[in-house]
Amino acid sequence: PTFQAFITPHKSTVGPVIAAGNYIAGAILANGTVKFWGQNTYGQLGQGNTTRIGDNSGEMGDNLSAIDLGTGRTATAIYMGLAMTGAILDNGTVKVWGWGFYGGHGQGHTNHIGDNSGEMGDNLSAVDLGTGRTAIDIGIGASFTAVLLDNGTVKAFGIGIYGSLGTGNTNHIGDNSGEMGDNLSVIDLSSSSD
Repeated sequence: PTFQAFITPHKSTVGPVIAAGNYIAGAILANGTVKFWGQNTYGQLGQGNTTRIGDNSGEMGDNLSAIDLGTGRTATAIYMGLAMTGAILDNGTVKVWGWGFYGGHGQGHTNHIGDNSGEMGDNLSAVDLGTGRTAIDIGIGASFTAVLLDNGTVKAFGIGIYGSLGTGNTNHIGDNSGEMGDNLSVIDLSSSSD
């Protein structure tokens, strides 16, 4: 079981993939690099600014920089929510950037990521999913992220309104230190779920 909002996940183990979200589109190129264009109010394009891309001539093609995912890292899947963007990397880790309110990018703070220089690449830590855990799939909503882990369990973080994180309360998770990793509870989907 997975959670998904706004788009279907787009995965690629070979070759290019195109994806679209709310006023944003992206592609995984054949070499595993990622490019995004469109709305960029909160840095969701990961370019270190908030400038829209693709609405003026000369912004696409070779002029459109690939997202810095970190040294030697490539993407196997890309995801877009309302104002956040994320990727599963080739080593099974997850990085999410853009809108920061409520901790939907799982970094222990509420700052936007990708809207200023020096926030992407090796400076953006992978989301701490817990000891030895990697991601199989993710879903990004308006202000929260849910992750299907390699052991078949699901964890979610970000805005807790309406119980969207499945924790039995409406608390936000991922907006303060000490809430992620092994401290982030697995969602109870029933004893018979796989």
